[in-house]
Amino acid sequence: MWKVIKPGEAVFKPYPKGNSNIKRIIEKDKIGTERIAGFGLIEVPPGGTFGPHQHPEREEIYYVLSGTGSIIIGEEEIPAEEGLTLYVSGEDSHGLKNDGEKPLTVMFVTVYK
Repeated sequence: MWKVIKPGEAVFKPYPKGNSNIKRIIEKDKIGTERIAGFGLIEVPPGGTFGPHQHPEREEIYYVLSGTGSIIIGEEEIPAEEGLTLYVSGEDSHGLKNDGEKPLTVMFVTVYK
């Protein structure tokens, strides 16, 4: 099985926690996979947040494409800059904060354990 997602098929939508946007390019229901929960982009405006959340049944990888800010894991803040990659098991609360002057754009991949 394979699936092509063309530009424009997925769009940024407001994320309910914080004041950021999320583009869900691939979702489990869209492609019929059992392992991949999601793949997409998160865009956090200057001064904005992508609210802390947990999903113990899924693992996640963040890759910072552009901008600066922080990745929040529990009580820790990890400086985020272009090229940084982070893995989180899902049990730990995690989110994003943009304290830079440009949008913070992060690619994410979420898989079921």
